[in-house]
This record gives sequence, structure tokens and C-alpha cells, in this order.
Amino acid sequence: MVKILSMFWCSIFLASCAGVIAEKSIIKVANILTTDNDGVSSEFCADFSLTKDEAQYFFDRAKQVSTKDIHDNYYFLPCFVTGEGYLNNEYCEWEIRAGGTSSIVCKDQSIFLACEDCLPTPK
Repeated sequence: MVKILSMFWCSIFLASCAGVIAEKSIIKVANILTTDNDGVSSEFCADFSLTKDEAQYFFDRAKQVSTKDIHDNYYFLPCFVTGEGYLNNEYCEWEIRAGGTSSIVCKDQSIFLACEDCLPTPK
């Protein structure tokens, strides 16, 4: 009974149950180099791209964080790669930023992840 209740609460409050996001499967990476800020030069982001395997590597190792953690502890860079995937069998869209942060947006939830050493070194 306790296990069933725990699974129920995890499904409702995914942000508080880190074990639930262990089942990540990225199905598509769109290597579109864009920026948040129109004033940022395209050369600034020219070296940031990811393959499907590199994106999967990031998601396999990243940890769930709060927006406060991202603000206080990570660089929120304008360079990012977007893609699609599944989180616990639910279709989601995601982005991975050059600073090692990521967001996953599904129908009813948004999740923020970060990983300091999960992105390839720029060439």
C-alpha cells in the first residue's frame, strides 16, 4: 500500500520525486542553433551543437534542479539545442543550453535539469 501511494504521489508531484525522471528516452534532436537574444552574434553560438547520442548522454547524467538552483549556480547561456522525446512514455519537448542546463516541457509539467560535465568540449 505504501509503495502504491508513493507511486501515486510521484506521478502527481514529479518535481519532488527525482527517481521518476530516471526513465528518459530522447527520440529526436533538432540541431537548430538559435539564441534567446536577437542581439547575440551567431558566431557566439556557432560551436554549440549536439548529436542525438550527446543529448542522451546529457539526459542520462543530469540531475533535476530548481529554477533557483539554475539562477544561483549555473550559467544560463543563450546557445541551445532543441528536440523531442519521451519522459515516462509522455511526449515532451526539451532544450539543452550550452551552460549545462536543460528544460523538459510535457503536457502537464516542466522539469529543469543541470549537469556540469555532461556536454562535449567545444572544438
